[in-house]
Amino acid sequence: MDAAECYRAVRARMIELADGLSEEQLATPVPACPAWTVRDTYAHLAGVCTEVLDGTQAGRATDADTARQVGERAGRGIAQLCAEWADRGPEMDARLAGEKGYRYNLMAFDAWNHEQDVRNALGMPQARKDQTTEVVSAMITDMFARGWRKAQLAPAVRLVTPTDDAVVGVGEPVATLETSEFDLARMLSGRRTHEEMAAMGWAGEPADLIERLHMFTPPAQALGE
Repeated sequence: MDAAECYRAVRARMIELADGLSEEQLATPVPACPAWTVRDTYAHLAGVCTEVLDGTQAGRATDADTARQVGERAGRGIAQLCAEWADRGPEMDARLAGEKGYRYNLMAFDAWNHEQDVRNALGMPQARKDQTTEVVSAMITDMFARGWRKAQLAPAVRLVTPTDDAVVGVGEPVATLETSEFDLARMLSGRRTHEEMAAMGWAGEPADLIERLHMFTPPAQALGE
């Protein structure tokens, strides 16, 4: 499974999930995104797809970008939001599958993470063991590896899952983390508190590196995943 197939699969699951949600469920707060409800999360997913395709958003989304995406869709129902995403999604699939598709990999990563956010908020099973999870885990690990290598960050850490083994940083790893694809992806995306990250079963001492191992600000309280 590649990034385009991953994005398509997650989108299909999310649209199918939305079809059965009640108004109460749609109004449920999402702990991983404290300012959002479940409906707001769908508004972002539809909005970011449209905005990236149209060139309104370039690069990683800022808080202003996501606020705009949600705010501009405040009056739309869940069916309208899913219709927008379903309509524009295949264009994003094509970009992800294109020659420079790696530029859009964050779209697959973002959609997968928000699927887990919504499922957690609603008390539903998450995609702990799934091909999309394996793809996203390897994808975000590679993002970190390339970023640390470019910045010549040292010391290095080793991140090991059942399907991947990567050294992130320069030089010999000072610590190794063996964990599941799901937990690694959620940790690197900023869905684990600093305390949870430090307690993830490291071999070696990662304390000085924890602050570098999340893309977004970690939650103040554990998400209970």
